Amino acid sequence: MQTRSVVIVQLFRAGVAPPSLIIAIVLLTISIPYFATLSNAATILGAVGPLAAAAIGEMLVIVTGGFDISVGAVAALGSVMAALTINVMGPIGLVAAPATGALCGIFSGFLISRLSVQPVIATLGTMLAARGLALALGGGYQTIELGEGNDVLWLGYGRVLGIPVSFLIVVAVTIIATLFLDRLRLGRRLMMIGSNAISAELVGVPLVRSIMTAYALCGLLAGLAGMIFVGRASAGLPTEGYGLELQAIAAAVMGGTALSGGAGWPPFVLIGALFIQTLVNGLNLAGLSPFVVELATGAVIVFAGLLDLAIRRFSAAQPEAHGG
Repeated sequence: MQTRSVVIVQLFRAGVAPPSLIIAIVLLTISIPYFATLSNAATILGAVGPLAAAAIGEMLVIVTGGFDISVGAVAALGSVMAALTINVMGPIGLVAAPATGALCGIFSGFLISRLSVQPVIATLGTMLAARGLALALGGGYQTIELGEGNDVLWLGYGRVLGIPVSFLIVVAVTIIATLFLDRLRLGRRLMMIGSNAISAELVGVPLVRSIMTAYALCGLLAGLAGMIFVGRASAGLPTEGYGLELQAIAAAVMGGTALSGGAGWPPFVLIGALFIQTLVNGLNLAGLSPFVVELATGAVIVFAGLLDLAIRRFSAAQPEAHGG
């Protein structure tokens, strides 16, 4: 039976993102005119898609005890590949974005699981390679325009019952990721690896295949973010995605994902992404300098890291953490 201290830790970890979002909404509503409107709410929901997709993907590797700093560059490469493919095959070419992302994730996962390269080195290499390839394919241009008849703006700006299509996509991703972690054997294996990789291997968990799958899924969702970029700009964006990886990690941690691995729940990660997007939206509406927005986002990232550290230290101080 869990003691009160363990329950407090679990509630604190799971409950950070929702109250943070509520507090942000209240404060921004009080201080900024026109923030609390249906049109602005739709704007936030429509803009959060890439961050939410990348954050959920990031969560899937963080729960294994790793992380991926290449998601921003992979999203940019995915948008470029999608644009190039759309210009040849039509709108069906959108699938090139998540496919490209999955290949990048498989490459990172191979380096990490098979060759024992540290995640920061492996994903840094993938990040530089993906960014360089995106810029090379873009021919030095900041955008790759789509040809006539290849309208995909419905993905970025379309709505169903007033809800942005891109947000409905990440809601579907959130549901699928939750079922994956809670109901499927592979999802539970990822949690086991993050909790104790040695013990997981001893009970028969295939570490290499499981870790490669986690990074492949992370890459796929980064590619999905790139696909949404294409829908919003109707173009491939070789220079898009800078800073997305840090925001994604922050959203995952704010949503209760343990940086040490073994804990994470997609719905709260989505709320963490909504918190960051709401904060950015509110600061922009206030007319603050982009540098102030970056400063505030950086403060959120630092807070998320300190929060995770505090939770881990509090957990380690409890008797249950030591088998007592």
